Amino acid sequence: MTTNRRNHYRLLHVQPDAPPEVIKAAYRALIATRHPDVGGDEDQAALLNDAYAVLSDPAKRAGYDARRGARSSARARDAHAASAPRATPPATPPAHACPMCRLGLPVSRGRDTGGDTRCARCRAPLARVRAAGPGGTPIDRRGIPRVSKSDWAIMYVDWQADAIDVRMRDLSLDGISVYSGLELPPSGVVRIVGQSFDVVAVVVGCRRLDAVFTVHAQLVTALFAEATGGFVSATA
Repeated sequence: MTTNRRNHYRLLHVQPDAPPEVIKAAYRALIATRHPDVGGDEDQAALLNDAYAVLSDPAKRAGYDARRGARSSARARDAHAASAPRATPPATPPAHACPMCRLGLPVSRGRDTGGDTRCARCRAPLARVRAAGPGGTPIDRRGIPRVSKSDWAIMYVDWQADAIDVRMRDLSLDGISVYSGLELPPSGVVRIVGQSFDVVAVVVGCRRLDAVFTVHAQLVTALFAEATGGFVSATA
């Protein structure tokens, strides 16, 4: 049996708060012209009978009103979700600004890494880490310092904030991973400094692991230490 999903109040031309006597009078006036015995449409008469059978019974009417209200709320939620602006992840820090403190840099720097390799304000590395592309030279991954899971580093979640101790998990040109006592939101920018590296990265994931969090971030800029102890840029 197919359930009639039409609006019973609309079929009887009454308001949802109409009293029983108004509903009864409206039904009688409509069925007098829609009944098949007087040349009316049989399907329309059936719809009117269904509507009146529900709205004339207090218990059935209460149940119908509850279901109708739930459907209206669901439609309102769907409409709100469809019209609400979708959140977009923050873009990678602009190329002509320090990725950590956003201090503007000369546009003439372009793709090169000449001039200062650190921000004049926060001292974060400025050398961009880029994947090899057309005309680019792949970065020699052998130049990336090896880190041990027993190594410690310090992390800044803001250029003016105090450093936080973190334990290393992994470091590569694809990104950096550390164990932290602090939960970090996705897309946050952090600076992590170890014995042989100094990098700025965008957080792409943070998961709880027992009493700590594993933080995964994609490198934006980096300086790596040479065997002589000095730092060099890592760009393509």
